[in-house]
Amino acid sequence: MSYLVLHVRPYDFTTDDGKQLRGATVTYLDLDSPTEAGEVGHAPLNMSVGEELVNSFGQAPGFYELDFRHRRGKGGKPVLVLAGAQLRQPVRLGGSENQKTV
Repeated sequence: MSYLVLHVRPYDFTTDDGKQLRGATVTYLDLDSPTEAGEVGHAPLNMSVGEELVNSFGQAPGFYELDFRHRRGKGGKPVLVLAGAQLRQPVRLGGSENQKTV
């Protein structure tokens, strides 16, 4: 399914207990998602992705094919995770586009 990726913000930091965390926060729109009663437009969604997927997002904004999977979370509850991303079509917003390796 295709999603409009608006922004990718890489992170690389050490937690208080000394663990190194690397990855990115991806902000995207699901243009096929229905809106709630009284809402107008599409609310942005945010997801953290691991370091192994950061280079999959070489341009934003853009339409990406995002491959979502489920993993077992706390108490056996399913957690949505991103397993892959592939750029389908670059998008220009306001005459600008950002093409760089994140």
